[in-house]
Amino acid sequence: MGKNEPKGKNISQLQLENRSTLLKLLRSNKHIWRKDLAEMSGLTGAAVTYLIRDLIEVGLVSEDREYTGPRSKNAIPLKINYERFLVIGVSIRRGRISRAVADLSGKIITSDSIRFDLTESAERVMDALVKLISEYIADYGHVGGIVGIGLSVPGPINLERGEISYLTNLPGWKAIPIRRYLEERFDIPVMMDEDANAAALAEKWLGSGRNHKNLISILVGKGVGAGVIMGGHIYHGAFGLAGEIGHMSINFEGPLCECGNKGCLELYASTLALMRRAEARYGIKGDFQTFRKQVAQGHDGLEQMVIDAGRHLGYGITNLVYAFNPELVALHGDMTLFGPLWLENVRGAVAERLPADISSNLRIEVSTLPDPVLLGTVAMVCEHLFENPVLTSFTSPVTVDTVNFSS
Repeated sequence: MGKNEPKGKNISQLQLENRSTLLKLLRSNKHIWRKDLAEMSGLTGAAVTYLIRDLIEVGLVSEDREYTGPRSKNAIPLKINYERFLVIGVSIRRGRISRAVADLSGKIITSDSIRFDLTESAERVMDALVKLISEYIADYGHVGGIVGIGLSVPGPINLERGEISYLTNLPGWKAIPIRRYLEERFDIPVMMDEDANAAALAEKWLGSGRNHKNLISILVGKGVGAGVIMGGHIYHGAFGLAGEIGHMSINFEGPLCECGNKGCLELYASTLALMRRAEARYGIKGDFQTFRKQVAQGHDGLEQMVIDAGRHLGYGITNLVYAFNPELVALHGDMTLFGPLWLENVRGAVAERLPADISSNLRIEVSTLPDPVLLGTVAMVCEHLFENPVLTSFTSPVTVDTVNFSS
């Protein structure tokens, strides 16, 4: 053990960390040789040979014998077999379950979604969830070993227990042990996080945040939530509440929120807040699409409400910049559908309240990913496997025969 090596780590833990280091290097370098891995990782050539041998044996890594580019003294470059293993991602949102199958690069093979009634019990929804996952295992388990399930839910959640703490406006959704429910039925790792954190991981793995270690992804829909990445990792905080910016007060004398706080951001910036205000002021009823149609038709009052919502989000982002100092703020959710009318007022409010040298270097962009939350459920499994590449994870993939329907 080197003099700077942390004490208390056993050989297995060190091997796991070194294996993770090599996989990350392989992921960030399309063609790389064992000698390069040794130089870039600081490991000995013998250690790299030993670790790569194990990764080849489980099928995660292989020699790229079809490579025709410049060679390194006739050595054969290595590559990750992304397509050899699959992950399932599932996103539960109010009234909808979305699912996807992807390989370890995050490439989606297939995806779809189903609706459920908001009055449906949590038990019925979770039973439907098991059925949806089982169908994908039956349909795609033969294509590649399924090595993990990623799950996103609206916050707040208890990460330590793997529970949905509660869902506002959905009666009966309190202290739901959803991770345990899935782990009892599928003998593979189940990764779980809030939808905003899932979206942040998607930006980091697959989107505009790939070259940034400090970024914030903000979901602006019926609620407002943020995923905060600091130093390349999701920041959850002491109790898992980091990123619950929808309940950050921007008006301490504002209206009372369901959470007990006053003047919460989501009371000003969410789609629900807009629609409630539109009904109260103008008697306009209907769903979000009805609201959008009225805005598109040039309703001055509603346009001003969209502008105000954007500016209020900008006030919240200003607070986040002072707290976390991100390089990038990526926005997604239904509010982004208002385009420049909304986005330019978000940016404008931030620019007014930050020093010019900070605001000019801060990127505030609408995400280009098709469904950041669902992609994030895939990314959270990929990240877990690259951070903790336990070899048995790749030697015992789940099949439909291993699903336990009796629980």
